[in-house]
Amino acid sequence: MMKRLLSSLFMTIMVFTSYAQSCPDEHHPHMIDLGLPSGTKWACCNVGADKPEVNGGYYAWGETEEKTIYNWSTYIHCDGEDMTCHDLGNDIAGTQYDVAHVKWGDSWVMPSLKQVEELKNYCTAGWDKVNGVKGVMFISKINGNSFFLPATGDRWDADLYDVGKYGLFWLSTQGPSTSNSSHIMYFDSRKIDYTTTTRCSGITVRPVISGPNIDAQLCPDDHHPHMIDLGLPSGTKWACCNIGADKPESIGGYYAWGETEEKEAYNEVTYQYCTGENPNSYGWYDQNAQYQSLGDDIAGTQYDVAHVKWGGSWVMPSVDEFKELINNCTYTFISLNGANGQMFISKNNGVTIFLPTTDYYYQDYIGEYWTSTQEPSNVKWAYSLYFNPEALSLDYLAHALGNTVRPVISETNRIHLPKSSSEISNQAIYNIYGIKVADNADNTNNLPSGIYIVNGKKMVIK
Repeated sequence: MMKRLLSSLFMTIMVFTSYAQSCPDEHHPHMIDLGLPSGTKWACCNVGADKPEVNGGYYAWGETEEKTIYNWSTYIHCDGEDMTCHDLGNDIAGTQYDVAHVKWGDSWVMPSLKQVEELKNYCTAGWDKVNGVKGVMFISKINGNSFFLPATGDRWDADLYDVGKYGLFWLSTQGPSTSNSSHIMYFDSRKIDYTTTTRCSGITVRPVISGPNIDAQLCPDDHHPHMIDLGLPSGTKWACCNIGADKPESIGGYYAWGETEEKEAYNEVTYQYCTGENPNSYGWYDQNAQYQSLGDDIAGTQYDVAHVKWGGSWVMPSVDEFKELINNCTYTFISLNGANGQMFISKNNGVTIFLPTTDYYYQDYIGEYWTSTQEPSNVKWAYSLYFNPEALSLDYLAHALGNTVRPVISETNRIHLPKSSSEISNQAIYNIYGIKVADNADNTNNLPSGIYIVNGKKMVIK
């Protein structure tokens, strides 16, 4: 019986037919490596259980022993009622209140809300049975490893409710609004939520071992764009978001290849580097359309929208830089903050970037991104990245089409600025990420304190 659940949609459940768990033998518990970017490993079974399908012990949040009655009168971290709960901290992982850490020791802890969100993003989940026990099987999109969570139900007063129907698992994270609730992972045969419930309820725990990079995903803060270091051999750094976007999951602007402004229609009639005759009703010329050559690679030129819009060292990625990204990362199609797309996870350091789907007509299904590289066999085509949930490849498209752009910094041992013989007062100001923040070095009144680059030299504003 769940008390005052505050629900947030997590993921839709599929139905699996007995998928094998990733335990090497019967000597449980095991540490299951799902290949998660944070390095987090999940246990194969619950606290108090001797195999994956066993429910194990039921515990009130912050308590480390089982009991016969679960309600506010028996909860040791309150004074007999819900409004008198003691503050145990925002996250109890690894503390004296963490039953996983107290019972199993070493590095085992209760999972956090962030670790459950990561599990959602990098696994598929299916309603399954293991040895006749109903529950959910999580299968990694990265390496195919899996683990099973039984439908444990929960305990209230002296009773056990909904075994085989619902699964509830404590997280280490306290609820955001009131001290008498804490986060749980909850599922039934149709969906999985992460939500909150009353701290005195008796609920099961599935431990984790936290990896070294739990905070090393995506961006360090909300002040985008950031330069993301994936540890690539070339030293190339990728931007965290697209040109025209204010966060990684936003699409941003659409640009024809070589153009630097958006427009209402993308076709050969509106493309400034094409001429022709007899356009059809969609704005495309007959087969004699003439495309102007903009060069084999437009990175860093007047035709490079990344360089024009962001300045500094930012440029459109080449086809070779996309190849390097693909070869040095694992990638999986996920949903991030409601946006579908491809998450690239570095094989070198576990850091990630997210490319949202962008296709105008199939926006939740297809992503297409320009490269800076001309396709050599036809002057009207340029290489692009294409992906959908089942495939990812490098393709080519007509220049006149509108595509999104994810910038890169190709060399980071120095900052490249447009060369000029003007005095410093006529120079633009760039931040340490190579983004132009002001047009004139005399105008620094509106800039926050920090280190900036002017004419290739460091300037400190206090």
